[in-house]
Amino acid sequence: MNYLKKALGNPLFLFLVICFLWTPDASAKQWAIPAPAAKLVGDMDLDEIVFFWDKLDENKSDILVEFLRGYDESENPILEYMRLSPDKYYLNVHKFDSSFIINFSERFHENWKIYVVKPHGKKILSIKNDNVQKNIKVETVSDYKAGQDKINFFLKKGWLSFKKGGDQKSFISKVFYNSIQNENLPRGTIFETFGETSLPEKYHLTSNSFSNSWLIDANFLKKNYPRKIIEGSEEDGEVGFIIEFSHKKLFIVSFAVSGLFILIVIIVNLLKVGNDSISLWLKGA
Repeated sequence: MNYLKKALGNPLFLFLVICFLWTPDASAKQWAIPAPAAKLVGDMDLDEIVFFWDKLDENKSDILVEFLRGYDESENPILEYMRLSPDKYYLNVHKFDSSFIINFSERFHENWKIYVVKPHGKKILSIKNDNVQKNIKVETVSDYKAGQDKINFFLKKGWLSFKKGGDQKSFISKVFYNSIQNENLPRGTIFETFGETSLPEKYHLTSNSFSNSWLIDANFLKKNYPRKIIEGSEEDGEVGFIIEFSHKKLFIVSFAVSGLFILIVIIVNLLKVGNDSISLWLKGA
């Protein structure tokens, strides 16, 4: 009986029991978040993320248990993100000083990769009222758009970044699950992750029965990506991520190789035409 009381008093034990017994209720009321935000809801509380052990191999389940032992959900950072395309997202993580979880609400696939980069964009101190008034007005997301006061609050906290020379007039959301959708980040290039190494696949887990989650170990980041992290004044830091579906790279490389091959064939044939016996005889004439 004493062992049972100790087990029930252990948060990790209760969490594991929930993982085994809890199943989603399709009829339950869903959180009302805008469609773009539904694609990327970062660092949700543990009671909103359920890991299903039958979808984890032994190595990943061991990593998850070890990660949760040092995880403190009260220290969740603020995540700022932008959807560049259906297969690519930018993410800035503000004020992190411990490990955290990124939950990406696309169907789990091993070809979804996450890359550690420097934070996207630059910080500014304020946005002029006239520019804020130009924020994209879409009726279906009007309840989620941050107003002037909210944006000023985000700026003071250092939670927003902007592209260089941008006019800061695109959509900025309120905070949902510690996440802010900011459409003012720079768009980057399609080649920016070429040659880069993604986070090890052992940190990539299935959550909520279908979606992608990454366990972000703060010590692992600081040890392996120190140049990507910007240290803050309060012993916290900022870091950027790119979430990308890797098949896009394969398509681009295949397209480039095919184009190069066609170009070489054209050049070779042009040279052959210029050096055949008839062409040389005409030149001599």
